[in-house]
Amino acid sequence: MTSILCITFTKGNSIGYLTRLCKASKNFNSVTQVAFMKTLISKPHTPKPAPFPYWKKQCNEINMIFDPTTLRFDENSKVIVVDGPPAVGKTKLCEQIAKEFGLLYMPPPVFDEMYINYYGFDVRSLNPKLKDEWHMRDLRDFLRNPDHRGTASIQYGIFMMRIEQYMNALLHVLATGQGVVLNRSIFTEAGYMHAMYNSGYLSKRAVNEFEMMRTNTFNLLLRPHLIIYLDATPETVLERIKKRGNIDEINSKVFTNKFLSDLSIATKEKCLSWLSSHSEILIYDWNKENNNIDIISDIESLNLEAEIKQEKFNDWVFVDTTELIESLQMYHTKNYIYSWLEKVTISEIAPELYLSDDAENAINKLLSEVDSEMYAPNCNPKVDKIPWTVKDKNFIFSLCRRTPRDFINCDLFKLPC
Repeated sequence: MTSILCITFTKGNSIGYLTRLCKASKNFNSVTQVAFMKTLISKPHTPKPAPFPYWKKQCNEINMIFDPTTLRFDENSKVIVVDGPPAVGKTKLCEQIAKEFGLLYMPPPVFDEMYINYYGFDVRSLNPKLKDEWHMRDLRDFLRNPDHRGTASIQYGIFMMRIEQYMNALLHVLATGQGVVLNRSIFTEAGYMHAMYNSGYLSKRAVNEFEMMRTNTFNLLLRPHLIIYLDATPETVLERIKKRGNIDEINSKVFTNKFLSDLSIATKEKCLSWLSSHSEILIYDWNKENNNIDIISDIESLNLEAEIKQEKFNDWVFVDTTELIESLQMYHTKNYIYSWLEKVTISEIAPELYLSDDAENAINKLLSEVDSEMYAPNCNPKVDKIPWTVKDKNFIFSLCRRTPRDFINCDLFKLPC
């Protein structure tokens, strides 16, 4: 998989079309190919510029015109996704990959981030004041009652959170040079949608609308360098769900042999097969306890650089820094991609995905009575000492994360030396 092209040439310069990760020499007259990914223990120390502080500063041409963006990238500037059915052990493997290669691990988004704001107020507490069909629902509600009409809105929330997280992952890699490992991603969410449709939890209209959103936006996203799929039979997954001990999962009618089988088939046929022409894919039999160290070794042996006349990994080739900065800005503001999400051209929309005017007005009226809903982070005069401080002037509004950890909690980032 090609890594980011680290040279600054104008479009039309033949060197700019090299398909391997290159690092510009000091005199810009030669390029040096960067090798395969290396664990931190075997990776030579190479001084690099400090990361661009995207969590407090806008990524745009003005701010980055003299920024040494391309000099931050190295052989570990990759996006890795660990995928697979529930409860198979994705988190543990993600954490180990991040530790071994010095990557940022981004845990899967949860509904708390959508419903709990920066000041700790949970909008789900307003549900008793709303009609049942207007409630803010989450994954627990789906597990308890998957046949509810609100299941479509739950899946929509998951879709939106995952696409935003993936944009944040791309932003992090491009702005800092540090690679990212994700626990699942937006690219395999279609597997769940089709399994839910087969079980009657989503309507055909809803699935069609999700498919349209995918079609409209996926060509705007740089696809992962590597996807690691942990495969397991439905029987094994059900066993591990019980072992995990989440009562809502254990008692749910959702997790059946049929649902898990449909999920596996749809993920492989509708998601991984398409991704295989763009990303490297490793599939492991995870029915028994496996050694994560073997996977680390496999990652080191992969050629994640693009080859000439090969489609795979070419997402990550930038012909000049202008194109790179344009991508950074797109993933930072997200407005352009969100606008494409709204371009639904199918003849019949799914009404269950939309709030009625009455519902929207009722929810907005309740929110207008909540103090902490009136202010941006650090700008609440009842809580913050200096509400007019300029330090949050670059805060990027999130459609999904009411607790925007990717920007506010930048101390979570652990950049390798």
